[in-house]
Amino acid sequence: MNRAPRCTNPSLSTKVWRGASLLTAMMLAGCSLLTIKSPETPLTPHEQEVRLLTRDYAAHFTTTVAQLMDDATRADSNPARRSQALRLKLGAVTEITRASTGLSPVASLLDTWAFSQQYRDFLVAGAGADLLGEAQYNARDGATRLAAQADDLARSLTGADYPRYRAFVSAYVLQNPLQNADCGRPSVLSAWMSEEKGAKQWRVTGTVAQALGDVSDRLRIYGERIPEMSLWQAELAVDRAGFDSEPYRKALGSIDAQLVRISKLADTSPELAHEAIAELRHSLRDSSDRLDASWMQMLRTLRVEREALAANLAAEREQVTAAFDTERTRISADAAQIAARAVDTSWHELHRLVREVLLLATLLALVILGLPFAAGYFVGRRGGTRAGGEAA
Repeated sequence: MNRAPRCTNPSLSTKVWRGASLLTAMMLAGCSLLTIKSPETPLTPHEQEVRLLTRDYAAHFTTTVAQLMDDATRADSNPARRSQALRLKLGAVTEITRASTGLSPVASLLDTWAFSQQYRDFLVAGAGADLLGEAQYNARDGATRLAAQADDLARSLTGADYPRYRAFVSAYVLQNPLQNADCGRPSVLSAWMSEEKGAKQWRVTGTVAQALGDVSDRLRIYGERIPEMSLWQAELAVDRAGFDSEPYRKALGSIDAQLVRISKLADTSPELAHEAIAELRHSLRDSSDRLDASWMQMLRTLRVEREALAANLAAEREQVTAAFDTERTRISADAAQIAARAVDTSWHELHRLVREVLLLATLLALVILGLPFAAGYFVGRRGGTRAGGEAA
């Protein structure tokens, strides 16, 4: 009786193990790992360029207008014109700062562009055509140059959309001219939304880094301009309070003349000197009362202006806080979406990997368990065939 010999050839088993290991490594390497994509939609490089160049133009506008208005106040001694120049400087700088620091780059460009046109029209042929007296020509020329620069900037940044934007800005400027030196005007964004119904809205979102950079840039702009604007508001408050140095110079000159008269009368007639002293005392009391009234009026006006400035700062702070809250909410929503997507993807990949591993393990077990039986069968059959031949 011949027994089937065991498989003593290790090379076949080694090849099977190597093949199974290689197949497992290839399948594991082919498994796609977790792919997490953020749902953020960043601003394009062009939109970032629009935001940067718009704010650069606003800084140039601010510097130019402040210099022109300062030249106008130095060249004109009329208190009314000096006050109007101060009001115009404060109103123009405030409005161009607000227009250029909006959330949407394209909306800020259109808002800044529209205000430059309104400012030019106000000084050239509008309500402020005779506002600055002899300095009107220089102010008009500067406003015209600023408007042309804004138009060139918009032409270079809007490209194929320039005719449509140009038509909208021209219509808005024509319908909403500036009425006074305070430069108050309706919202450009409201006019756009009401006129362009159904049109694609301007994008204001971006990545978290872009949003934080925008907030930092706006805070820098406010930090640079608010001190000057506060000083201009204080000057305007003093001017509105009626504090003028000319009447007090005249009063002091009159007091000096009366003192000279008293010194002369004291040498000749003591009684007349007493009367002059009483008259001088009365004059000093009147001047003191006028000074106190002007000073109190100035303090009240300063308090009102300070409260208005505090309200503006509070509004800006609320806007910045709201922007941070919006970004924080969006970040939380993005994080929740990313986490949910990561969990779903992880379970999907894990299930697929488990199935593949189980399949490979099953195949490997079949190969390992089946090879000895197959080898023994073939070896035994071959040995039986050989024994039968020898017997024959």
